[in-house]
Amino acid sequence: MPSPSVRAPRATALLAVLLASALLASACGGDGGSAAPKNGVVADAPRTSAPAPRKVVIVVDAKKTETMTTGATVGQVLEQAKIALGPHDLVEPAADKPAGDTIKIMRLLSDPVTKVVKTTAPTVRKNSSSVAPWTEKELRKGRPGITILKVAFVRRKGRKVTKVLARKVKRKPVAQIIAVGPKSANSGSVTRLNWRGLANCESHNNPKAVNPAGYYGLYQFSLASWASVGGSGKPSDASSAEQTYRAQLLYKRVNGRWQGQWPNCGKFLFS
Repeated sequence: MPSPSVRAPRATALLAVLLASALLASACGGDGGSAAPKNGVVADAPRTSAPAPRKVVIVVDAKKTETMTTGATVGQVLEQAKIALGPHDLVEPAADKPAGDTIKIMRLLSDPVTKVVKTTAPTVRKNSSSVAPWTEKELRKGRPGITILKVAFVRRKGRKVTKVLARKVKRKPVAQIIAVGPKSANSGSVTRLNWRGLANCESHNNPKAVNPAGYYGLYQFSLASWASVGGSGKPSDASSAEQTYRAQLLYKRVNGRWQGQWPNCGKFLFS
């Protein structure tokens, strides 16, 4: 039988083993510790609440509607509002983006396409005394502009029409500039004469009148007299205004001696 001195170390060792086992069981959640919460729910975990509904304005082809929603993205808001997007529709912001206070939808019947359109250059006409009467001179050539358009088909009032979705000016048009020569004799006393009375006598106010003897137009110019005041071609092919202008030049050129030009009808200038 072991002596008391031998039994004491063995008892101490056994007690140490039992104490270590108890501590290990407690650390591992054994029966010696408190029981774990059921279903893994931690009593002190923070509680989350559903977002509060908010108002969002949805504009479909310029028609506004309002909806109360808890959706975070545009797609979620539209789903809650029961608004379906077509295969070509444009939505702003995009469906996967966060929803703001307003969502805009444009119903399209086709995918957008890009077109390049030329813009007609305007023409600017400037009166110029340095240009021959009744003539024109181009001072600067025009250049058409270029505009980039994004278009698609939409339905408006039951009809399929083209709508411009975006417009970008790539190049502005450059105006054509034309200098225009004078179209009036610009001599007060000459313009105040009765040119209509003279024309009525010479041609019955017919700018296309032709006399077989070789006289043309309102004032029955000969080709030589017409050319002497800068006319080209036949007088009867010119406008009434140009014929009157050149008749006034002819009157000035002969210093008012009308008898040689209109011996029978010149008197009507003063009627």
